[in-house]
Amino acid sequence: MRAYARETAFCLVYRNNMETDRQENFLLFDEDKLTDTDKQFCSQLVDFVSANKQKIDDIISSYSKGFRLQRLCKTDLAVLETAIGEMMSCDTPFPVVINEAVGFAKKYSTPKSASFVNGILASYVRERQ
Repeated sequence: MRAYARETAFCLVYRNNMETDRQENFLLFDEDKLTDTDKQFCSQLVDFVSANKQKIDDIISSYSKGFRLQRLCKTDLAVLETAIGEMMSCDTPFPVVINEAVGFAKKYSTPKSASFVNGILASYVRERQ
């Protein structure tokens, strides 16, 4: 299920941001929900975000007016990095990526995070089109 794979990728990006030891341990997640294709998608997305972190963070910085990257909630940063990484590296429709990212912000972050994440991603998509 792609939605759970996307959520797993977000969790791994968050974990990699918080720890210096980069790990992709799928045993931490409900493996019954992750097919081999899902694990591959997840690994590729996490690897892409890691390899392009500076570029992705520069994009986030350019849209988060008034907030330096260091001031962003770490959860919001991981949501944004994962979403922008997917938009840059996959053929997933942008509205799907934004909808999932907003859902993660609602689930894992503060009440105001969903609108913040939506605004950043919508601005990014507008400029790309």
